[in-house]
Amino acid sequence: MTSTAPDHHLTRVPAEHRVLGLDRRTLLPALVVTGVFLLLTVVVPRIDTFIRWDDSVRAGERFALADTIDITPITGWSVESGFRLDEESTSQQTGELTVTGDGVSVDVFPGSFDGTPAELLEQTDKVTTLANDPTFRVVGDVTTLTTASGETGVMQPYSSVISDGLAAAFVIDGTGLRVRVYGPPAQMIASAADVEDMLASIRTTDRNNS
Repeated sequence: MTSTAPDHHLTRVPAEHRVLGLDRRTLLPALVVTGVFLLLTVVVPRIDTFIRWDDSVRAGERFALADTIDITPITGWSVESGFRLDEESTSQQTGELTVTGDGVSVDVFPGSFDGTPAELLEQTDKVTTLANDPTFRVVGDVTTLTTASGETGVMQPYSSVISDGLAAAFVIDGTGLRVRVYGPPAQMIASAADVEDMLASIRTTDRNNS
């Protein structure tokens, strides 16, 4: 009868291919896989965290929302996205702004709009309800918001299971600005004055004469 027992001599790794009892032919691929794993799970997140929190708003910095619309975020808050104006008050790009600080996030979304601020605010409420938080509910009346330069918008507070916040809207020379501010209730109260100053800083600017 032919034996079916495994032949251990056929599966044993030759001595010349062993390092500390391991098959050195598979050691390099294993090290590569381990290195990639550590890079993705440890190194990259640490670099991402460092860059994100190191990019803070400096006093007086302005960001370009559109070709002639600027905003001054809260000093010391972290910039998640946005386009700074340089010393000559110019920027190669314009667009969305997101800053965070003290547990509160402020998002500003510019785009073409030919309606009223109230109509844009209604759209903002719908986007917040459908895309971000199904427990969203309006908790106050719409009020007028006027910037330091005289631009007029509207705002409305809201609440949800996740966070409290406010939605605001401006329409300036055919550009609509949708604003979302949200965070834990205590942090929203503590940051209220700073957020108000930030929204009041929205203004139109002639880049050539700034």
